[in-house]
Amino acid sequence: MSSHDKDRRKFLKLLGAGAASISVAGCSGNNESGDGSSGDGSSGDDSSGDGSSSDSEDGGSSSGENDFHFIAGQVFGTLDPAAQVDYTQGLAAQNLYDEFITVDPDSLQPIAHIADSWDTEDDGQTWVFTLRDDVTFTDGKSLTAEDVVYSMRRMLNLEAGYSSFWLAYLNPENVVARDEQTVEFGFNQAYGPALSTFVQFYIVNSAVVQENEQDGDYGQSYLQQNSAGSGAYVLENWEQGNSIETSAYEDYWKGWDNNSFDTFRSTVITEQSTIINTMRQGNGDMTDQYMGTQAYEEMGSMDNVRVPEVPQLQLFHLPLNCQKAPTDDINVRKAIAYAFDYESAVQSIIGGGAVAAGPVPREMAGHNDDLSPMSQDLDRAKEFLDRSDYTVEEINEIGLEHVVVAGTELQRQVGLLNQAGLNELGIELKINPQQWATLTDRATSADSTAHVTNIFHTAKMPSPDSHTYLMYHPSSFGSYISQSWYTTDEITAVLEEARQTTDLQERLNKYAEAQGLIVEGMPSVYVANPPYRIGINENVGGWSYQGVMSFDWDVHSMTRTGDGRA
Repeated sequence: MSSHDKDRRKFLKLLGAGAASISVAGCSGNNESGDGSSGDGSSGDDSSGDGSSSDSEDGGSSSGENDFHFIAGQVFGTLDPAAQVDYTQGLAAQNLYDEFITVDPDSLQPIAHIADSWDTEDDGQTWVFTLRDDVTFTDGKSLTAEDVVYSMRRMLNLEAGYSSFWLAYLNPENVVARDEQTVEFGFNQAYGPALSTFVQFYIVNSAVVQENEQDGDYGQSYLQQNSAGSGAYVLENWEQGNSIETSAYEDYWKGWDNNSFDTFRSTVITEQSTIINTMRQGNGDMTDQYMGTQAYEEMGSMDNVRVPEVPQLQLFHLPLNCQKAPTDDINVRKAIAYAFDYESAVQSIIGGGAVAAGPVPREMAGHNDDLSPMSQDLDRAKEFLDRSDYTVEEINEIGLEHVVVAGTELQRQVGLLNQAGLNELGIELKINPQQWATLTDRATSADSTAHVTNIFHTAKMPSPDSHTYLMYHPSSFGSYISQSWYTTDEITAVLEEARQTTDLQERLNKYAEAQGLIVEGMPSVYVANPPYRIGINENVGGWSYQGVMSFDWDVHSMTRTGDGRA
């Protein structure tokens, strides 16, 4: 069996777990969860330093503790787990809070975590979860069903983060505590991907958050400067745009190994050369995956750093704003798509992986295998441009803007590649480097969203739903994930039908149908399914790839395997 087939089977298992729980009465998640662990995007604040000032000679922190240092390329836009959507925000949630359901690093199936077991009633419409009884928040209070109820009601009322997973299917009053350790989720209808969605549901300490609510904000202001979770780490300091510092929660319910990390911190560094030097000097433990190919090649050649490379569930694409002239014209969008040099992007800039074929990564179960990857064809690009309602002169008069994330060489090179292709058509493209926080702010409205944007979109849950519904259903608009602002009544209907389908294969077929309809409208330049690469200090053990964004950076699952950093 090929490695590709094995990977597809693993992802199929991941997707199938939710359906199995619906179709088999009494099926539960009794397995004990193990210690296993964007946009995505890549950005940051140029005011950040080199990340090494607090490190001692042995690679630990200046206090002598066993310190884990993650180097992030973008700022932490929020620390509130109900609002998190990108990889740094997910990194914070993963380490300060506990997710309701987690993902097994070996089987890539949703498994027990805070929820110890589960069952379904009413033909899959009602989900009933039994909680662990040994979980405490970092203030010592026991985590109970009331905390789960409050956390979900809070998420639904805030309508932030990944709330679109549940908003159309779950009313706040239908999340109830049956007793101290049992929670009922009464969906409005059978909801196929329900179990998979709970991997993005984090539990907050309801007593602490309610005590710190201000004018009905559900504690949002408080959770920007404080943590209120049951996670392995407690927030000590957060300098927005620069760094986050935490310390280990001694009574964490999973316990600690002798070589576990006493502190976890992340420093924002935007300069690729600075990140490489920080790792070379032994002052960093791990990097993100959003740098250029050269960075990973250079780190891979170092004696003290390893660079794993594995297939992943990620799409790199250029969403085209379908509600803004001139990219509101499908023929302009097709001209842009055919003018792009995909092979150069994959081979020379990204340095591996495959040209994407539609919005769902090719390694993910549920990908529409009837879709073909694009290739550059300037003649066809000119044909579509001739059919458009805009002349080249009118397009240039309006001005075509391509936003790339500032400070990232890969992003800059992709912008230049797009610019070169469009120049062949006589189209002038303005490349606009912007900080990630600015990009996400602009994505909240179609008017402010750029014509073209660089976006890495990693699976947010083990289902093609995250690469279809989150991108092209109107309820998801206003996020960096959905910057094409594109849907049709038919696409919307098919995506809703997919979520209502409890049979796994039928649900995958619906997602495949949606992909075909989406590609017809050419709402993106689907560039690549890149490989997963990060830099890891040789003296860090326990890391594993987990498929869902930011789950790979669960610091509790990792240990120091040598005397300080290598």
